Amino acid sequence: MKRQRTLTACVALAAASVLVAGCGGDDEKSDKADEGKIAGTETTAPARPSPTASEAAGEKDGPDLSLPKDLKVVTDWEAPTDSEKADVLESAVGYLTALDVGIAHQDSEDPAVGHFTYPQSRAATLAKQHIENHVKDHASVTGTERLHRYEVNVVRPHSTAVVSLCVDDSQYYGKDVKTGEVHKSEPSAKDHTAYEFGMKTTGSKAPWRVWEVRAETSSAKCQ
Repeated sequence: MKRQRTLTACVALAAASVLVAGCGGDDEKSDKADEGKIAGTETTAPARPSPTASEAAGEKDGPDLSLPKDLKVVTDWEAPTDSEKADVLESAVGYLTALDVGIAHQDSEDPAVGHFTYPQSRAATLAKQHIENHVKDHASVTGTERLHRYEVNVVRPHSTAVVSLCVDDSQYYGKDVKTGEVHKSEPSAKDHTAYEFGMKTTGSKAPWRVWEVRAETSSAKCQ
């Protein structure tokens, strides 16, 4: 059996603000490796494969998002033409990629995780728990996570934003750290997760970071 863990949080999203509703994280067992990704909505541009998040990270300042050769995070879209929306989306992808980096390194304190999470936020707590649960189970991940169907809403410029996106984990599996055994399963609706991220930054020069997360597994709109 694969250990499946889903990042969950309650986020109330309004047109003019991002309101946090008090909800906690949630763990569950399943036949898939890891369902800690975020919900997506409408496609803002025709889908077209783009470089992996780890490849893009090498072109800009920021943490090392290098992943093992057997693990990839791919974005199946065209980036927003608006520079601020592009930065917001890139940071949301960075958050998801940082989770995989932390799991691969078996380190919840990996610098990549801290870079993309808002300090003392729900997103930071969930990321830490998510990685530590894998470490406790001697579990890592392998395969390809495909991110698609995004929407970015900048609520307040240089302050708050919301990102919605879909994650396809049909080619993403759990792996035993000790033996290297890969736990594969047949594709199912549980492979498709819709994420919503509440994003914050402290100014025009500061990086965008995730502070809230909502995840819906078996999302019909992501299949």
